[in-house]
Amino acid sequence: MKCLLLIVFIQVQLLGAPGKLTFWHSMTGEKGKLLVRLVEEFNRLPENVGQVEVLPQFAGSYEEGLNKIRTALLAKQGPHIAQITDIGTQVMIDTRAVAPLQEFIDQDPSFPLKQLLPPIKRYYEVNGKLFSLPFATSNPILYYNVEAFEKVGLDRPPKTFSELKEWARRLTDRKQGKTGLTWPLTSWFFEQFIARQGQVLVNQANGRQARATEALYLTPEAIRFATLWKEMADEGIFTNVGRGWDPAEANFLAGRSAMMLHSTSDVFEVVRKATFRVSTAPIPLADGISTGGTVVGGNSLWILKDKPRTEVEASYRFVRYMASKDVQKRWHMGTGYFPIREDLIKELEREGFYKKFPAAKTAIEQLKNSAVMPATQGALMGVFAEARDNLESAMERILAGRMSVEQALKRAKFQTDDALRRYNRFLEKLK
Repeated sequence: MKCLLLIVFIQVQLLGAPGKLTFWHSMTGEKGKLLVRLVEEFNRLPENVGQVEVLPQFAGSYEEGLNKIRTALLAKQGPHIAQITDIGTQVMIDTRAVAPLQEFIDQDPSFPLKQLLPPIKRYYEVNGKLFSLPFATSNPILYYNVEAFEKVGLDRPPKTFSELKEWARRLTDRKQGKTGLTWPLTSWFFEQFIARQGQVLVNQANGRQARATEALYLTPEAIRFATLWKEMADEGIFTNVGRGWDPAEANFLAGRSAMMLHSTSDVFEVVRKATFRVSTAPIPLADGISTGGTVVGGNSLWILKDKPRTEVEASYRFVRYMASKDVQKRWHMGTGYFPIREDLIKELEREGFYKKFPAAKTAIEQLKNSAVMPATQGALMGVFAEARDNLESAMERILAGRMSVEQALKRAKFQTDDALRRYNRFLEKLK
């Protein structure tokens, strides 16, 4: 997702009453306010009053939060619970400082494991073990201006790469400075469109069978998507807003682009703020390719083990609370991140929620319709943040015309392969 990641640190002090739990997070705006309300409700539960109190604290962005926990763990001053971006999964496992959630679930028959959506659970399962609890989960969807579509005679969203280009062309009005399409310059879309074509991002089955040693940036699938991106920008039917998530959303809401690829986590915000009718659709497929799907984005809750047992158990209580149906319902309806629970989705359907807000259902159906394969399970690598920066720099060079698609992706591959080699060598030395 967005750079507004939630990073949670919880410290439990059981020597005094009540115990203080420090909750270190990175949510801002309305999402941050909702998170604080959820924490306050946890504090007011009868079993917690006088025993446990969670104190929320803002901890910075995605990147800052991940760097902070790595630094804290090196100093043996880590938190009790940390909510980390999805791309930090391998790093967290490699710290050897986490207590896999599976260990608690195996002892707790009340945990709603069977209700977790399989595609979400699969992302955070490594070697058959669920390491963390997904909390804020997302994937990319296509937002489109229904009125702009109707104006040019389009009655449905594009389904393929060729249609995406053709629709963007028809929706572009150069005299009025309007383009057909925009999205943030982020590696997340590169990763998603590779998975959409059924291709893994790194070798070793996306790092799931063994540690990844090679970035697969020069596959036909990778070149196909990067070329599509470049061609649309060169033709002037795509608006390049650069890195960051907010500029693309602002561009779409201002009516300067009729379509936008963005995270589902902002679906309610976009629909509410738009002065025109907004609808959503799955991201397009490459022509002639029907396999593949999208990958879970967002973040998850991790329990750190190097604490007294009573404190670790208290940490699990909070994690289990965050997995509850009520919390997931409030979080989904208040943000746009989709629920992690199948029973909640069915409940909302019975209540007519998705008939009232159909745009919120798109990401759920898209994820559930994804093929079960390594490509859609998501990549694991300890240098994911660096790999993303390499890809984003490559796309900047491609869009600026400083390098060809193949040249830029070859450079990003070399940089990422080198980072993987250094990271894996470092871990070998620690054994």
